[in-house]
This record gives sequence, C-alpha cells and structure tokens, in this order.
Amino acid sequence: MAAAALVAAAPHAAFACSVCGCGDPLVDVSDSVPYAVPLRVAVDFELLTATAASDEDPAAEESVTQVTVRPVVVYSPIESVNLVLQLPIVSKAWTLTGDGEDGVTHVGLGDIDVGARWFFFEKTDFDTQSRQALGLTGGITLPTGANGATEAGVRLDDHAQLGTGAFGPYLGLSYAYHRDPWNLFTTVMGRVRTRNSYGYHYGDALQWGVRGDYRILDGLAVELGVDGRYAAFDTLDDEDQTNTGGLVLAAAPGLAVNVVDDLWLRARVQIPFVTSLHGNQTVGPTYFASVQVLLR
Repeated sequence: MAAAALVAAAPHAAFACSVCGCGDPLVDVSDSVPYAVPLRVAVDFELLTATAASDEDPAAEESVTQVTVRPVVVYSPIESVNLVLQLPIVSKAWTLTGDGEDGVTHVGLGDIDVGARWFFFEKTDFDTQSRQALGLTGGITLPTGANGATEAGVRLDDHAQLGTGAFGPYLGLSYAYHRDPWNLFTTVMGRVRTRNSYGYHYGDALQWGVRGDYRILDGLAVELGVDGRYAAFDTLDDEDQTNTGGLVLAAAPGLAVNVVDDLWLRARVQIPFVTSLHGNQTVGPTYFASVQVLLR
C-alpha cells in the first residue's frame, strides 16, 4: 500500500519559460523502492495556462493554454532502479493580443522524456516499522516535438511550438521515508538546456518538491506538497528575454484512489502562492490527473 499510494501524475507544469516545471520530473516513480512492482503503465493528463508580455512588443501579451496527454512506462529491472519513458501528446493554443489578436492551436508529439532513478541507499528500521531510501535521478528530454511551425509563412514564437528544439538533461537527488500510514518524499533537481537551431535557449532551472501522503483507508490516500522552481532568463542569440524565468512556489494537494486490484486514479493541482517572476508574467493553477496500472 505504501508504494501504491504514491503513484502520481507527471508534474511538468510549464510557466515563465513555458517548459520548465515545478517539482519532480519523475513523479510516476516516486514511490521509493519498487520492490513489488516491476512494471507500471500510466496515462497522465495535464492542463496549464500562462501569460507574459511579448519581448518583441511590450504592449502585446502572449498567452498559452496547453493540454498534454502523456503515456508513461516505468520498468524496474532490479529492486532499486526505475527506468522511465514519457511520451507527451500536446495540444497548445497560443494567442498574441495587442492592437488586434492573433492565435494558433496545434496538436502533436512533444519532447520525449527518458529518465531513471537509482536508490543507492536503503535502510529499514523494524522497531519503528519504517523505511527510507536515497536516490539519484537523471534523464533528458529529446527534441522530438515540432519546433519550426509557421503561420502564413512566418515561424511562430518559440513558446507556441510543440517542442523546444533542444536537449534538456537533468540530474538530482531524491529522498523517501515510509512509515505506514504516512509517507514523505522530497526531491531537488537541476536542468540545463541546449540552444535550438533558431538561436533560442530556454533558461536553466532548479526544481524541487516536498510531498507528504496519508493513507486514510485501504485504497484511499490524500497528499499535500509544495513544488518550486527557479529558472534563469530565456535568451535569444544571447540576449535575455525580459519576460521569462523567475521563481514559482506552488501548493500541491492531491488524492489517490485504488479503483480495483492494481488500477489507481490520481488527481492533483499545483496552486501558485509565491511568485517572483522576471518582467510581466502571470500563472494559473496547473491540473493533473493520472490513470495507472501496476503490473506484477
């Protein structure tokens, strides 16, 4: 139950740079050591909105509404290792308002994420009936999403593209503590990005998250967490983009329900409560849902 109660939706809330998320990039494996579940298959759903003043025209405002459906496969070849593949299918609606209004909506494959988590330290205390583990997280997003979409022969803004056109490696540490019915999970991770072929570089970022779960009943758990991210400015040809990057802290309550056997449903929302963002930006709540099957 301790392991199953922590299955989660992927936390790739986008804001400021539109691709840097808050919290843990591998939440679907954050149930610590997968000793009883060698394979997990999930479908994650995500909805986010963000706005920012245009760097090309400060009087105009860009807004993005993004819906992502993300099939996820988590394979554990040995007890202490998770291998993760995430395949995002993205619908992105981008608008630019100023003297008039322009907009475009397109759908397609986003940037595939390949990651791993290795729990290199484990300790079980039989006196307190508790277990803890320390893990190393690493991975990379691949430039599989379209990055050259045009409208009327003009390339769309980078934040309107389905993909970044760049590689995005990340590395971090994770800590898990389980003492039924309570569970705690923390993570901190740094992400860097390469420059895409159009000269755009999404800001490097530090992401972190803390989450506590409580099992109310067999098959029902509630959670409360705080996710955060600080991102540097995006740059275009080495010039800072004024309305990108900054600090976001978000409360993240959630609920996990065991529907039947090894089928789980989860809902979660990130609600920003502290923002210190560069330039003129706003962010709305980011909503997550997940359907996950544990295959034994």
